[in-house]
Amino acid sequence: MPSNDELKAGLRAVFDSVVEDGPSYTKVYAAEIRQKNFIVYRTTTVSNFVVGFRPGRTDLVVLPVDERDGSLIPGTPLAITDANRASVKKRDLQGRFVIKTTDGRTFRFTVIPSVPELLSIAYRLPVDQREEYEAFLAVRDALVEA
Repeated sequence: MPSNDELKAGLRAVFDSVVEDGPSYTKVYAAEIRQKNFIVYRTTTVSNFVVGFRPGRTDLVVLPVDERDGSLIPGTPLAITDANRASVKKRDLQGRFVIKTTDGRTFRFTVIPSVPELLSIAYRLPVDQREEYEAFLAVRDALVEA
């Protein structure tokens, strides 16, 4: 398992490789956990994201990321701006940040300051991002007020 610094560097590198002007963004790791309960079994789907933002602004770039065999594989980034942002909710019933776009996409993700290695075994990448988390909270609050 990579160290915290290696993982953060990998997340930044993946973001920077597919997002124009990527190094100018502050990046934070986010995860979306969806559970469906059926009578016989329960399924859990985890999606990993790198969310890029610029402090003091209300635009975001959400980049889906998969981890396979120790490599981070980027998806297609989505820029969310004032023009395509439909709604923002600080918390849903599960405590997730919810952002909807005008084209019908919805992201429900959790950003936490530190993902303990114990939780990473189950479903998340272990990353310590306390400074980035604080900066993200300011942007999230600005988005909610906008």
